[in-house]
Amino acid sequence: MRRRFRYEPLPDIDLPLAARLGQYPRQPDLFFDASRVVARTVAAGLFRAQYRLEVVGEPPNEPRVAIMANHQSHLDTFAVLTALPERYRRRVTVLAARDYFFEHACSALAANLFGQAVAFDRGTDLAELHRWARLLDRVDAGWFVVFPSASRKRVEPHAGMAGVLARSGWTVVPVALAGTARAWPVGCRLWRPFGTVRVTFGEPITEPDEHELPARLLAFWEQRGELGDQPSSHHGHRPDSRHDRQPDHHGGRI
Repeated sequence: MRRRFRYEPLPDIDLPLAARLGQYPRQPDLFFDASRVVARTVAAGLFRAQYRLEVVGEPPNEPRVAIMANHQSHLDTFAVLTALPERYRRRVTVLAARDYFFEHACSALAANLFGQAVAFDRGTDLAELHRWARLLDRVDAGWFVVFPSASRKRVEPHAGMAGVLARSGWTVVPVALAGTARAWPVGCRLWRPFGTVRVTFGEPITEPDEHELPARLLAFWEQRGELGDQPSSHHGHRPDSRHDRQPDHHGGRI
């Protein structure tokens, strides 16, 4: 029997480039998938070359993890991604504001390839949260990086997407970032290299209560989010032993 060759174009081939890059789940695409590997490796290398990175703790090796960090700089995403080993980094999807990063092809390419971002529509509010709730119920494995404050100018976390992930049964890992606000302050056109950035991974919250989660995140960020006299790891060192790790006593833009 003769076999027939059948060509089927990508299902999203007719979408504008920014829309293709912003969608979740991602459609398999050899070019963009390979480009993302190269870009995130380059981004991590450049970050380490410019900043002294201190990593405290580490996330759990679980199939569904939601990393929830405080947001104070455009460098926050790159700090979190660089702090993760590649075996975790390649799993990550970062939620980024559609109106800020996915309106134009150039910014969408940069956000998607270097920051592994997909679009989150802040303008539709409840409709967007319902859409994500339906998507996440069908996801068996994946990692998300979420900034629950939704803005670099806001400290308090919203329940919003954090609540959706909590209701969907994802393991929440609170992350406190310190030093990125000084490295690239809000309102500055360029970043300031050669500072210290610390990324602190808290203890995972396996059964998060969506109503209590914002307060728990805020408490962790306030405790661990400032560079001070606390013990820290060596440059690029990832603490592995119980003695090296600092326990957590507290329970979408790039």
